[in-house]
Amino acid sequence: MRLNARFRPLASLIVVACLLLAPVATFAKGDKNFKRGLQYESQQQWERAAQEFTLAIAADPSNLEFQLHYRRAVFNASQQLMQQGRALAEQHDYAGAYNAFRQAYGYDPVNQLALSEMERMLRLQGESDGASITPTTGSNGSTRNSAPPAADENGNTATPPATRTSAPQTQEPVVPPARSEPLRVVQYNNADLKSVIRSLASELQLNVIFDSQTFRQPRTIDINLRDVTTAQALDYIFLQEGLFFQKLNRRTILVADQTRRPQYQQLVIRTFYLSNAKPNDAASLITRAIPPQQGRPQTIVIPDEATNSLTVRDTAENIQLIGDLIAGIDKVRAEVVMDVNIYEVSSTDLMQFGNQLGDIGSTLLNLGGIQQGYAVLGGATRGITTGTGSSAVTLPTALSTALIFPSSTIAALQRRGRTKLIASTQVHAFNGEESSARIGQRVPIQTAQIPYYGTNTATPGTTGTTVGGINNYPGYPVIQFEPTGLTLKFTPQVFPNLDVQVKMSIESRDVLEPGTLTPTFIERTITGTARIQNNRTMMLASVAQNRQSNSRQGLPLLGLVPILGRFFTAPRRDNAETDIVIAVTPRVLRAPAVTPHDEELRQSGTLANPTAGSLEAMVQEADREDQIAAARRIPRNPVVQLPDAEPVTYVPAPRALMSTGATNNAQTNGTTEAVATNTTQATVTPASTTPTSTSLTNSPTGTSALASAILASIGEPPSGSPAVRNTAAPAQATNLASALQSQSNQRANSQSSTSASAIRQTQATSATSASNARADVAVEPSPSAPVELRMMPERQEMRVGERRRLALVLGTGVPLNSASIKLTFDPRNLAVRGITQGDLIAGARGSAPTVTQSIDPQGQVMIILSMPDGATISGAGVLLFIEVEGVAAGESAITIEQDGTHVATTDTSGVRLQLAQGRVVVKQQ
Repeated sequence: MRLNARFRPLASLIVVACLLLAPVATFAKGDKNFKRGLQYESQQQWERAAQEFTLAIAADPSNLEFQLHYRRAVFNASQQLMQQGRALAEQHDYAGAYNAFRQAYGYDPVNQLALSEMERMLRLQGESDGASITPTTGSNGSTRNSAPPAADENGNTATPPATRTSAPQTQEPVVPPARSEPLRVVQYNNADLKSVIRSLASELQLNVIFDSQTFRQPRTIDINLRDVTTAQALDYIFLQEGLFFQKLNRRTILVADQTRRPQYQQLVIRTFYLSNAKPNDAASLITRAIPPQQGRPQTIVIPDEATNSLTVRDTAENIQLIGDLIAGIDKVRAEVVMDVNIYEVSSTDLMQFGNQLGDIGSTLLNLGGIQQGYAVLGGATRGITTGTGSSAVTLPTALSTALIFPSSTIAALQRRGRTKLIASTQVHAFNGEESSARIGQRVPIQTAQIPYYGTNTATPGTTGTTVGGINNYPGYPVIQFEPTGLTLKFTPQVFPNLDVQVKMSIESRDVLEPGTLTPTFIERTITGTARIQNNRTMMLASVAQNRQSNSRQGLPLLGLVPILGRFFTAPRRDNAETDIVIAVTPRVLRAPAVTPHDEELRQSGTLANPTAGSLEAMVQEADREDQIAAARRIPRNPVVQLPDAEPVTYVPAPRALMSTGATNNAQTNGTTEAVATNTTQATVTPASTTPTSTSLTNSPTGTSALASAILASIGEPPSGSPAVRNTAAPAQATNLASALQSQSNQRANSQSSTSASAIRQTQATSATSASNARADVAVEPSPSAPVELRMMPERQEMRVGERRRLALVLGTGVPLNSASIKLTFDPRNLAVRGITQGDLIAGARGSAPTVTQSIDPQGQVMIILSMPDGATISGAGVLLFIEVEGVAAGESAITIEQDGTHVATTDTSGVRLQLAQGRVVVKQQ
């Protein structure tokens, strides 16, 4: 008993542990999420199913069943989101469509069509907003251009400002727009051709060399052109006079007659590496598009299958044209997943009840009668025959009469069946290639029988048996295996509008009576061609069969009597219904993107002359190269050299301040610096201590140490006054933080000096006046602390096509957690190319803020700064760098709009904004 009492608590603990672990054992890792996913999958809620299956896989990554359902759900969720995105795009909701395509690509990264649709939505959104999107590179390596840039009144295209900017990166300088040439009138009557060409070329800063044979004899020209540029006039003159030019270098051309082209035309060689197209197909296209003719050099095309490349030798203009042709055909190959669903529902109803006379399956044709008899003669049974030849007749020797009673069988059979067959198969196929899939098994059937070759066991004088065959059958059967199940064959063709034309063959074979060597097969075959929209389901075939069979077998008339006839026959009723539906849904995974650039017209020359270059394009390219070279010479990482701060001295506070007590003195000393004076008297500059809500005017603070540091950081010298430098101490490099501290000290000194001067003038005032003076000296952050925003430099001069950086300086004594700034400028003279973070944001307390910017080419910039939880901005420094570019000659003001500029503090206290504007003067080159 004692032993049982000792082990009783231990047994109780074991039982309780088993009961608690029972639910854990029932639900393995991920089973709960997997079952939820199956429920969503049955409801075709593929997004939720994919999420649940993802959680299940995270719990048990090695479960193959989880992996199978996860792959299916992810694919279907991606395709479902593609349908949503396409529906939103048809409603012109490009932002919503972009988000749907982005989610589809996130579910299935193999779905490259979603990535292509995202780029198309960006382009369409840019076109609807009137903006331009920066060209991007597709997955196949081809550049997909956005909407073409708008042309100005002179017909010249300029690169519009980007609508989306990012953090500064190490990259090549942005190519500035080509300079705009003025339109002019070109009129010459009976003028010397060489003189006209030389005069116009000199205006374009071009060197001209003339072919001696072409200009051996003087040639005159008569031409009258209006509203053309100088480069266009030269192109028209070359066309009129049958001349061409050959570029020798960036600023030198050779002019000769068209007949001299074979002598001077330079040929170049370039190798094109193809990503998708076959080299032989591309070579065939090039030779047909640019055939050799009289006056045209023969294009030499060498395909290389090893590197999948194409080497072409031709003129530079033809090489550029060939490059455009290759870019148009070297697209990604379309890929399609054919989703085939076969639904079959069949039902059978068999009923047989009654008393069947005779064996089931036999006939009742012989119930008795008279039969011819036989005579036994000499031991042989034979009939008596009379007559010979055709008149011979066999006479019966005996007559037999009998009445046979047939057997009786009671039949009672009822059978009902209902079958559902749902086959869902997905087959991946490339464009223009046949893809097949076979799912099922092979069934053995007997097709022939070979005679046996056995051994005769008979002995002389006896009858023997032959041993051989299979299962005592006389011979060996020939077995052949026939495939059963589902066989699919597809050959798709994807069109640019994502319609799919598919040539298909669908075959389904089933065994009706398995288990025998001669079974019956049920076949369903569909062969044809159909054109289906992407992600749309088309019903290929629908079959409905209804078979009814009523039969009975028995004695005449007796079996037809109601109720009583059941004793003489067993009626059989056999009904069968079969419904079959076959549906196909194409799902395009990847398709070539056709952009507006692919549909542009391209000049290919005339029938006699090949493609000739444009002098206008050559001049613009030379100007762009010069501007790029000038932009690269601008230092992007300048070294900041700041002057030393001026030494300050400390003097005792005035008596009026000393009478307020040590506590107030400590507060005053904690909020301001000591007054900076010489050994005898402090020189002060009057300044207003009451900030206003209007824009600030230009003040001498632009030449302070802070201004010098900011101007040096953006690569500009301070204008209006020399740099502040201490002559007593040697010059040394300081950082921007030192300059900011010096600027803060100067402001505090100025305020202290102003307060001290006011106190000296009113020494007879009461203690209340002294308290007011202390209030003027102290800088209180609330409730009306000033916040200063200033554009520096306040006046900037630049040339057309040149880029400069302007600094947006922020000065605040209270911590800020958010700000919205609105800038306006004149888009006719100035363009904002980018906005980057300044040193003040980089030194913010806490995490880096989020900068949201919107640049409107019409002349507005909106900037929103939002700080994370706990992060603030305070102090003085460069908040943002604004990169501007001169577009045309003129003057533009960069205004900080007060109605669109707001700041918020951490303690929700009130602030007063002080705004200082900037001005940019753009000069012609």
